[in-house]
Amino acid sequence: MPPNQITRITLRRAIPRDASAIARAHVDSWQAAYLGLIPAAVLNRLTVPVQTANWRRILDADETGTHTWVIANDSTVLGFSSAGPCRDDDDNPRHVGEIYTLYLIPAAWSRGLGSELLDTAQSGLARRGLSAATLWVLAGNTRARRFYELNGFVPDGARRPTKLGDAELTEMRYRRAL
Repeated sequence: MPPNQITRITLRRAIPRDASAIARAHVDSWQAAYLGLIPAAVLNRLTVPVQTANWRRILDADETGTHTWVIANDSTVLGFSSAGPCRDDDDNPRHVGEIYTLYLIPAAWSRGLGSELLDTAQSGLARRGLSAATLWVLAGNTRARRFYELNGFVPDGARRPTKLGDAELTEMRYRRAL
């Protein structure tokens, strides 16, 4: 996406009607960002219809406490983030929130849009009275780790294994005060 194609950026709460556009951004982002980190077979199995169903379920289930935001160029969703109560057993969800997702389509990378989504997610957690935010990132994802570190997150020492396809990967938890 050349710079002259970004005309008007809006950032707003996602609604169920956004599920398909979020799914498209999710698949496109994963297939670009995780190439070389996650087996290609896993990335190639990602589909917009499956992700649309997942996102429709998430967006319809307001009672979970998850809030999702989209950032769009006119009517095209460029990315999204979601956040809610921390899901980790060693943190108290009444005090700690978690940023569950933050993805942009590759054409929107390095334009400051990720920082806008991250700031919005953090502000949403802070408005709920939470004092800290966490997130999990693949240890090998140096681009994402650098982004989160530039935005004030630091590794807190927690690590967990995750399996995607045949790959055994490690995630690191990052944290920052709100």
